Amino acid sequence: MFMTNTDWEFTDAEAMTNVAHYMWPAIKKAGAISFRAAQTGANTARTYILWPDAETAYEAIDELRVTAKKMTDTKVTGMAEGFLMVDYIDR
Repeated sequence: MFMTNTDWEFTDAEAMTNVAHYMWPAIKKAGAISFRAAQTGANTARTYILWPDAETAYEAIDELRVTAKKMTDTKVTGMAEGFLMVDYIDR
């Protein structure tokens, strides 16, 4: 599996959250396995998208980022990607 991370800066956390909820169907349709976001500061967040492989991610991620940026006042401040090494979830 392959993970992409994007760091965002924005003016309105609620608007950013709403965009994330709206974007999930498009992200899923593009082949993503999961989508998470964490608020990392008053006006910053990091999104995490898990993909089945790098090829699927590369085909979709740039367009998804552009779409999200058009929907609210945000800018990308950082990006990282790589193959998933560990994934434990205990709910």
